[in-house]
Amino acid sequence: MGNNRAIEKYEYFRRVDAICDLITGVLATGAQTPEELGEHLPGLLQMVPEYHASLVPKVYPDLVEAILKPKNRNSVGMFILAFKDYLTALTDNMDEGRPLVSNFPFFSPEIFFSMGLVPCLSEVIPFVIAIALTDGVVEELDESERDGLPGHVCGFQKVPMKAIEKGLLPKPDLFITNTAPCDSSNIMYQLIKKRLNVPVMMVDSPYYNDTKAFKYFLAEFKKMVENLEKATGSTLDEDRLRRHVEMGNEQLKYMYGLQELRRHIPCPDPGMHRVLDTLAVMMTGTNEKLVDYMRICYEEAKERVEQGTTFLPEGKKEIRTLWSWSHLPNMLSLPSWLEDEFGSTFLECSLSVLPAENVGYVDTASVESMIEGLAWRSFNFPMHRNVMGHTDIHVNDMLTVARAYHAQAALFGGNQTCKYGWTLPKIMSDVLEEELGIPSITYEVDYLDARFAPHPSIRATLTEFFQTLV
Repeated sequence: MGNNRAIEKYEYFRRVDAICDLITGVLATGAQTPEELGEHLPGLLQMVPEYHASLVPKVYPDLVEAILKPKNRNSVGMFILAFKDYLTALTDNMDEGRPLVSNFPFFSPEIFFSMGLVPCLSEVIPFVIAIALTDGVVEELDESERDGLPGHVCGFQKVPMKAIEKGLLPKPDLFITNTAPCDSSNIMYQLIKKRLNVPVMMVDSPYYNDTKAFKYFLAEFKKMVENLEKATGSTLDEDRLRRHVEMGNEQLKYMYGLQELRRHIPCPDPGMHRVLDTLAVMMTGTNEKLVDYMRICYEEAKERVEQGTTFLPEGKKEIRTLWSWSHLPNMLSLPSWLEDEFGSTFLECSLSVLPAENVGYVDTASVESMIEGLAWRSFNFPMHRNVMGHTDIHVNDMLTVARAYHAQAALFGGNQTCKYGWTLPKIMSDVLEEELGIPSITYEVDYLDARFAPHPSIRATLTEFFQTLV
């Protein structure tokens, strides 16, 4: 293979591709415990390329242990296949010379596919690396801070900018983002524009969440489509748009169903894939395997409800837990560990919830209806609906979920760079306690940098909390 291929040229692509291959290979052994996997590991290492094998010592052992569990393996395995397909299509289309756009994660990509553009989730690729590898993206984080960017500026923009400067990620033809969710993100995109000399196309996000605000946002969204056509010379293909929108609608059908199933007691849906649900939302309508991922999650949960079974250890009493801020990407195994140790099920969080009554489906009748539907989805996506406007939106959304899902405890694991969010935990804990009698705990993490809150310290903090509840 020549080194002109994007999958090999850019280290971050290569690393994520190898992670996908390794997880697929591990699951293919059929092992369900680390001990069983150990018997297969020598043969597996002989089969994979040397580069892949070099990453094995860096993979989080507790991540592998959690993935092997029957409750997690099918959903995680299908998501990995879906992400591998996304990465393959992305790099193949780059090799063909198609225009590359980097879109903000909570910005449905169907529009970009319909125009023959190559949407690259520059903020998500480092996310996947941080999920799997113990050294994650710390080198790029440290280098960006040595450049003068403070530690409290969001790593989801710092890391891609530094990675592009170093040639670890490709420089896109343009960045596309809305002006949500926060000042840190907005100021970073101004710096990205200057440092990388790449145009940044902004879709202005209104502060309010009412009908007038959406009318404004829709006009901005339509302007983005027009400007994309001018900037890239590409035109929107109605049939291609409809194909991806229909895929997205099918994907969300299973997600909405899964959210309903999580209202059952005991919760039938393991929490490990809440992070993967969030990634799937960012990639809505990308490929058929993402539909299969959500379908598998739904069908496994539905079967547990129908059979009256649970994935919790025998005799473990359930503690139905709302994550009132977000999950922790660099510790993907945490929900699985909490289930096994304390019976704590992960009901929902502000990055994984997508209420059907707010978002619904995109009407595929015409280009106009599809554009309006995609704008409406982006307007109501996590980190737009619940961050851009009044605090009441986030608090009321979480209160609604807590009441509908019969939550018994709440975790506010706040990302230390989300400064706008630190007005919330006291308000949230007071509301949940006063309205529903739900106890809460607040602790600080960093989504991309596991050094900020080491995994043992997080386990110790949550152990102390849950021991007061069991």
